[in-house]
Amino acid sequence: MTPPTSQPGAPPSTDEALRAAGPPRRRSNVSVFIPTFNEEVNLPHALRSCVGWADAVFVVDSESTDRTREIATSMGAKPVIRPWLGYAKQKNWALDHLPFETDWVFILDADEAITPELRDEILAIAARPVGGVAESGFYVNRLTYFMGKPIRHCGYFPSYNLRLFKRGRARYEEREVHEHMKVDGPTARLEHVMLHDDRRGLEHFIAKHNRYSTLEARELTRERLLQREDVGPLERGIAVRRWLKRNVLPRLPLSGFWRFFYMYVLRLGFLDGANGFRFSLLLSTYDFFITLKLAELRSIGADRNPALLQTPAARGLAVAEGEAGPIAPAAAEAPAAALNGAATPAAPPTGRAAPAEAPPEPAAVPAAARRIVPADGRGASAAPAWDPRSNRCFVASDAPHAPSPPISVVILTFNEESNIAACLESCAWCDDVHVLDSGSTDRTREIAERMGVTVHVNPFRSFGQQRNWAIDHIPTRHRWQFHLDADERFTPASLVELGEVVPAEGPGSCTAYRCPSMMMFMDQWLRHAAEYPVYQVRLFDKLRCRFEDHGHGQREVTDGPIGTLREPYLHYNFSKGLLEWFDKHNRYSSLEARQALDAPAVGFGQALRNILGRDSVKRRRTLKTLSYKVPSRSLLIFLYTVILRRGFLDGRAGVNYARMRSLYEGMIATKLAVFRHKKLRGEDPSRDTA
Repeated sequence: MTPPTSQPGAPPSTDEALRAAGPPRRRSNVSVFIPTFNEEVNLPHALRSCVGWADAVFVVDSESTDRTREIATSMGAKPVIRPWLGYAKQKNWALDHLPFETDWVFILDADEAITPELRDEILAIAARPVGGVAESGFYVNRLTYFMGKPIRHCGYFPSYNLRLFKRGRARYEEREVHEHMKVDGPTARLEHVMLHDDRRGLEHFIAKHNRYSTLEARELTRERLLQREDVGPLERGIAVRRWLKRNVLPRLPLSGFWRFFYMYVLRLGFLDGANGFRFSLLLSTYDFFITLKLAELRSIGADRNPALLQTPAARGLAVAEGEAGPIAPAAAEAPAAALNGAATPAAPPTGRAAPAEAPPEPAAVPAAARRIVPADGRGASAAPAWDPRSNRCFVASDAPHAPSPPISVVILTFNEESNIAACLESCAWCDDVHVLDSGSTDRTREIAERMGVTVHVNPFRSFGQQRNWAIDHIPTRHRWQFHLDADERFTPASLVELGEVVPAEGPGSCTAYRCPSMMMFMDQWLRHAAEYPVYQVRLFDKLRCRFEDHGHGQREVTDGPIGTLREPYLHYNFSKGLLEWFDKHNRYSSLEARQALDAPAVGFGQALRNILGRDSVKRRRTLKTLSYKVPSRSLLIFLYTVILRRGFLDGRAGVNYARMRSLYEGMIATKLAVFRHKKLRGEDPSRDTA
């Protein structure tokens, strides 16, 4: 089917398609219902396409925090506030409780619009006696816009959704995501299209599909467990896609590749130009997300026990409609470090059991004698004994046998209730532990205070400013500070080395120390794929070190030499789940793209000196700057990680991690291209809107 055109051979912009077409009718016999959550960018376009001819337009809002309800009221819609129930439940609630007085109902998303041609087709149907219309519902074709241009191939056009139906004759299936409507009676297809154009930008696009993939993985797991099949008929294309997701996707190797090949090659996505490539690439990652999250659910046993799908580890949708949310300071590593972990030649630590050669467990120490009180259920009896040779996680029962170097520990947190207890237990050797919280809304502060730690609160502005605030305002007992994230842990071996390099009083031979880390993923240590060693300055003399902002992270500024430690700390970068990891790196990629846009040019001589020099941090930063100009960087990163860094030796975990790194680089490259295009057009590239 050919989309409507305002000029021969040219698809219309969404605004052109919404031009008014004649005076409003007295009665259309159609009501429109729009579910919303923080849709102030999209909603005006949706409302302009239906207010004035529909008898009633209801906006069911899930407690938006922006101007959504104000816009709905000002443009003549009727806002109704309803706390978020889930996609299907929210819509079914509206069908059951909204005061519809018309025979026909049309469901419209806030990022969609009804074209004048489609409006006239709807009105022609609604003008007939309702009993004289054989069909109970009508499927509507949808033309998707991506980055301001129509996607006319990629398997996304035509794309039929059941949106117009007789009141009381249709209902959504009870499914967590990609729910479809079941209709009591025959259905047909309308000729004209509606437009789908989400103007909230690439960051939101990726965040939404990240959340959708979590819900899809949960739904697929539940369907297999309960051996549930679809009840009632689905449109043929929808039924085929559902069957493939349920029976083929979980078994395919190289998940995501086949989706890209199907969209870009078989469905002629290349005819949509660069936009078709980017759209196919981003949508193919959705299948990769689902596959990884199915593995994540298996790792917690949710594939055997459906009750585990309701645990915090399996829940995925924190807010309605895939809202990207504010940038949360959940971890303070720089983007490259966030993706590149550390490792040592030691055996992979688990933090769950003592090594076989460990001495007998010491007698339990009264909680009052410990610097850190163990969290509930994590007492000394369950902890491995002190073994300074190992790189296992340091725990509270190790403290009486461990050295106590004169170091104050500062832990940066934001909504870390799942991590903070274990992190604090690994600090049990320290006599001065502080938590610097950025305004958590969960139980992070409560848990830290219960464990006897001083909590300070400072609103988050940037990582560099947060670290400087800790230096200036936290009255630490010692001159030397170690900054730790809540998903990181000390080890006995790292603690012994700290005691060797930090002087008892006054300044040392170095002003700061770079520290390596071991990254854990899919229950194993990424010894190769995570590019050990990657260093960050975490230990420093607070009188001789400051931090400045660099991208989403920070860069140290010292007045003396910087040393390097051998022993790593442990980094459980995925401890809050893949949903959080992808959300975090979605935000990081936006910041990296903006940083790359503003980065000053590096001269050839200086770049060569940095690359050939002995400073690994300068080398990595220079290579990162130069890499922004390399074509196909995403593919090169994957090949580099899997082959040159021997990530294949880490097995499936290493290959999956390499794909995640590749995806991250792809997000940066795509956003950087968008920002450069906006800058050339004189637009503000700092706003991530398509």
